[in-house]
Amino acid sequence: MALAVKTIIALFLILAPYSLAEVVLPSIISDHMILQNGAEISIWGTADKGEQVTVEFAGQRQKTTTDAKGNWNAKLTPLKASSKAQNLTVTGKNKIVVEDVLVGESWLASGQSNMVTGMKQCPGNERAVYQSQKNNNRVRAFVNDRWVLCSEQVLSSSAVAFFFALKLEQNLDVPVGYIIIAQLGSRIEPFIPEKEHKAAGIERKGSSIHNARIVPIAPYAIKGVIWYQGESNRGSTDYFESIKALSAGWAREFRRTNIPLHMVQVAPFDYSRKGVPSSLLCETVWAAQYRAAREVLGVSVISIHDTNINVKKIHPRHKQPVGERLAAMALKAQYGKDVVTSGPVFASATRNRDKVMVGFSDIDQGLTTKDGKAPTCFELSADGKEFVAAIATIQGKQVSVHSDKIPAPKFVRMGWFDTATPTLGDKNGWPAAIFSSQEVH
Repeated sequence: MALAVKTIIALFLILAPYSLAEVVLPSIISDHMILQNGAEISIWGTADKGEQVTVEFAGQRQKTTTDAKGNWNAKLTPLKASSKAQNLTVTGKNKIVVEDVLVGESWLASGQSNMVTGMKQCPGNERAVYQSQKNNNRVRAFVNDRWVLCSEQVLSSSAVAFFFALKLEQNLDVPVGYIIIAQLGSRIEPFIPEKEHKAAGIERKGSSIHNARIVPIAPYAIKGVIWYQGESNRGSTDYFESIKALSAGWAREFRRTNIPLHMVQVAPFDYSRKGVPSSLLCETVWAAQYRAAREVLGVSVISIHDTNINVKKIHPRHKQPVGERLAAMALKAQYGKDVVTSGPVFASATRNRDKVMVGFSDIDQGLTTKDGKAPTCFELSADGKEFVAAIATIQGKQVSVHSDKIPAPKFVRMGWFDTATPTLGDKNGWPAAIFSSQEVH
């Protein structure tokens, strides 16, 4: 009898934690979060097997039951944007109250070091903008596994993502949250799900970041992604395939047909070694980024080579124009706003004796240069292989390009070397997009 009692007690002690398992939420569903408006919202977590869980928010009451593994997922119907702080309640065998929840826009901010870089590295005028917004409770970040307000954000939090979110908040007049999943020095491959690695035939280098940081938040409803990465993939011949795989994989993970992915053209940098110039950045990463913007649904790219970049420093200090240009892309593509999202874009190249007349589309207020001098970083070639620096002159909506060394030019390009910081742009402040070798007609 005594043995039987001891056995029962032992079994009770072993099984008690499972029979009394409490409802647990992932870290992203926590105080100060911003839910995506206009979309079905997943609220999920774990509890005891077969336990009924009730989620209440903004007048909705949704019930669900955990599966055999103790997982549950309750769906809230689409919500309207609201700056009014509300509580979200989850009740099972225990009760959790998530406080100060807003409804607005949520974006994923991802990449490597230039997305990680915080406000401390920005110039004083940009830090002043951040300081002026410290009481703005409608801009919030999910960083280091918790949601934080502007007043709580450390200066090391992503500056690009902050300026992106602030621009959206000011233009849309709704709360904006950004989820930072970025890692110093990372290649693109660890962000890609294993399924898409295999489907694309990419040389697999693991999916560690995806598994550890994307999977735990993937059911969370987001509007899209801003992406600043590529420095560590310089020389990768399959970077285009990697961008496609990332886009497809994250669309699947976040349960979307396709997902907006707004990229930053990786900043120019001097990768030369022992005086030998490098073109690996432009020939691999830049080429892949611009190709993806043309061919992959939902993908776009912004230029930043005009933002006072020092090509000896791999982390440009100016992050406000980067974030604001990404925001412009989102405002036009996702929110239908009539805003400028591009500087002049190469359209044509025709020969006029020993000169090449380069035509541009997407001109808004007129061609100009940031310093008022002649446009820089134009090059000509007779064979498409060897290029020489050329003299350029703005002539209306065209740029005249010539070089005494190339009397019969057959190819032209602009800004197509790793340290290129071309000065041509639009009078509205947007830079002209760089372009690779184009045949002259």
